[in-house]
Amino acid sequence: MDTFKDIMVKIDDRETAAAALETALIAARKFTAHLDVFHIKPQPSCLVPVPVVSSDIASFVVNEVVTADEQAADETADKTRAVFNEFVVNHGLRQTGAPQKNIGEVSAEYREFDGDEAEMTAWCARAADLMVLPRPTENNPDDALEIVNAAVMEGGSAVLLAPQTKSPSVGERIAILWDGSEEASKAVSYAIPFLVRAQEVVIIETEVPLEEIAGAAELAKRLAWHEIDAQVVKMPEISSVSERAAEVVKQTCAHYDMLVMGAYTQSSMRRWILGSFTKNLILNADIALLMSH
Repeated sequence: MDTFKDIMVKIDDRETAAAALETALIAARKFTAHLDVFHIKPQPSCLVPVPVVSSDIASFVVNEVVTADEQAADETADKTRAVFNEFVVNHGLRQTGAPQKNIGEVSAEYREFDGDEAEMTAWCARAADLMVLPRPTENNPDDALEIVNAAVMEGGSAVLLAPQTKSPSVGERIAILWDGSEEASKAVSYAIPFLVRAQEVVIIETEVPLEEIAGAAELAKRLAWHEIDAQVVKMPEISSVSERAAEVVKQTCAHYDMLVMGAYTQSSMRRWILGSFTKNLILNADIALLMSH
């Protein structure tokens, strides 16, 4: 793939939605792409919050909880739609959901879906060239990380995590975190449309098992065939996960506006989930992260 034409963007009424939209717009302008912006209304909770003494009381309490959840979901949906409308007006974007040839401008549409946020986000990602997600914050790390996990592990497309706040550029100065793994290789393949348009590319090499075959120098050679001039930087060997993540943040966030990396995993009882190193960078490297698994 040499471009992205269909960019899906998940938003809600949180402050990080604005940064996600702006990040997606910067990307869309690079590729003259379409922004398919969506919001997911969560299913009402059916948990009874208090002890009950009869089935009639239980039914009443459940109905009260469901009604309250539905009202909250409707209010959030209204606020989210208002965020999108303001974004479209501010940037003069044409609203359409119908694909057209040779438009020459960025277009946008807004859709709402009902269901589990993580599951529905994964389904949406499967039908997109690129999925842009808001960055998890300290206020909602668990719920947001579950959505990121679903998009990366189950979506099948490239995932771009927006910074927490609007960045003036995305994909102009790109750092690649490289260890020769399958995850890192796939992330680089997804990032090619950004890399060929970047002003500066650096490969940050960590320990590679077969360096003579899949080391940073070999990756730089591969990128050179795409006319991408990439410099190589060796990262010091650090055993601690948190210290290694801190070193990546130190080497990237002050200068680069995108980090390309594999989404590394650990096993759970139910499925593969994001590993601690990946979570650490998601929460602390506040630049655009392009990831794949």
